[in-house]
Amino acid sequence: MKLSPSLSSVFSVLLARRVRQGVCVCALAVGLTAGSAVSPLLVAGPPSADARDAAPDGDAPQAQPRGVPDLQLPDLPRQDRDRTTGEPQGDTQPEGRTGIPATALDAYKKAERTLRSARPSCHLPWQLVAGIGRVESVHAAGYGLRADGSTAKPIRGPRLDGRQFALIRDTDGGRWDGDAEFDRAVGPLQFIPSTWATRGADGNGDGVSDPHNIYDAALATGHYLCSGGRDLKRPADLDKAVLSYNNSREYVNAVRDWMRTYQGGKVSATPDDAPAVPHHPDPADDRAPAATPQPRSVRAGSAAVPRVKQGKRPADSTTGRPSMPVTPSTPSHPAERPAKPAGVPDRKEGPGHRPVTDHRTVARLELVGGRSLGDWTAGEAVGRRAQVRALDVHGHGVADVRVAFRITGSTGTSFSSRTTTVTVATDRRGIAIAPALLAGDGPGPLGVVATVPGKHGPVSGTFEATVRPAPAPTVDRLELLTAEPVRADVNGRFLELPQVRATARNEPSSGVRVTATVLSSTGEDEAAQQVTAGPYFKNDHGDPVRTLVLPGTDSAGRLALPELFADAHPGTYTLRLTTPEGVSLDVRLIVGESAPDRPAA
Repeated sequence: MKLSPSLSSVFSVLLARRVRQGVCVCALAVGLTAGSAVSPLLVAGPPSADARDAAPDGDAPQAQPRGVPDLQLPDLPRQDRDRTTGEPQGDTQPEGRTGIPATALDAYKKAERTLRSARPSCHLPWQLVAGIGRVESVHAAGYGLRADGSTAKPIRGPRLDGRQFALIRDTDGGRWDGDAEFDRAVGPLQFIPSTWATRGADGNGDGVSDPHNIYDAALATGHYLCSGGRDLKRPADLDKAVLSYNNSREYVNAVRDWMRTYQGGKVSATPDDAPAVPHHPDPADDRAPAATPQPRSVRAGSAAVPRVKQGKRPADSTTGRPSMPVTPSTPSHPAERPAKPAGVPDRKEGPGHRPVTDHRTVARLELVGGRSLGDWTAGEAVGRRAQVRALDVHGHGVADVRVAFRITGSTGTSFSSRTTTVTVATDRRGIAIAPALLAGDGPGPLGVVATVPGKHGPVSGTFEATVRPAPAPTVDRLELLTAEPVRADVNGRFLELPQVRATARNEPSSGVRVTATVLSSTGEDEAAQQVTAGPYFKNDHGDPVRTLVLPGTDSAGRLALPELFADAHPGTYTLRLTTPEGVSLDVRLIVGESAPDRPAA
């Protein structure tokens, strides 16, 4: 069929339009494909396990003692825990409401959404990340949290120099923690720089992975917990994941309790800049805390009266827990409060009241950094110090209680004060740190027992350690520093004892135990033999002995010889000095002949 010119023109226009639409669709598809190849991976991280995605365990750097977490527990109903898993038994529904700074809450939820796509089999709940954020830094409260996830002040843990916490030498050149010699945990989620180097993430899509940014840190925490193909719906996997973040059962219990609190309660977003006392993971951080918020007031005449209902206590904005009211007529320090008259009952707080817990009574001791203090070498100064935290029944630190530390065992180990017992008062967080330890000379196991008074008797915890024998010193030469022979009169004493030094590769060898033996004089054709008469030493009972193990050489490698006596048998003898390696030195002894330059005694 032949089309008319007008119809042909219309048909050409429609055909060209269809072709252009198809080209646009193809270009859009190509663009979307290219975009999906870049963007999700930059933000969400690897969707499947690779060589860097192996599951960390309790020995990972991140799991080592790296600071002081905030182990305050939420208000959960009283319940027993399984002795093996630490899980509460029975109903776990938490009470009350809990607030989280708005930016922190958004970061936790965004991490869950990202991981839901990147690692769907992990089943990461945002409440778990929030539990870790609560324990590590109280959601960065008091550090000037900003809407972009950064903080006005850095959050840094203690220097990991092996003294109070783990020994982790610098891995980032001080880029994140400002320390070019040792690492420190950093940011709201307290990442070790070496962990961040392999596990860091970009949670806010700005092209930078920064452990100080709560969006980046929350996403990295999610990837870290999910690594190794873990399914966090399984209690065993959840337990291993949190232990790999901090290898402490107390830490796991606190994180899981906060997670359950957020899962079971109504969580509200609080202002990022709400006044709060920051939690310092570094016990040496003595920065002044920020001012705590005061209850809202209403005018009553010309005086401001706090709006606090009878029988209620205002809530602390940082913890969400009731705080004790303080008025000008009631001293805040326990020692300043007047004693309650005998026979006067405790004040009731209205219907359904519960007794107020005494937060100055210690219920348990937490061994900060774990029970083991490691293996030490005899005679060396121990890097890690025994550190405990005194806690009340709610997990709050108890200040100003005296902790007695006592060393047990027969290794000769002592504190730096050269004593085996010492008493240290807890600081405002309930932490007490024992003095440094000096390993004794005796090898074997030892304990450091920490004890505080409790409501129902002493509360204690024991650190364990082992002292290994010091490595045996080596020596390749014994050299005589004075001239020989050494002379004595009959029934006299050798007044000028030989001076001997032990060396190894021309360097002094300290601690070398040398055996001294008196032998007969040697001729060219005869071997020296031990004698029963002639020069002798004295043992502890004053009896003559002709073989004696001498004290170890000093730091200069010099040997201290005890007094050497002569009996009634004159002649020439040999004093042979021998090391455990078989290195020997012979010194000639002459009895009964006077030296040519001095008269006989």
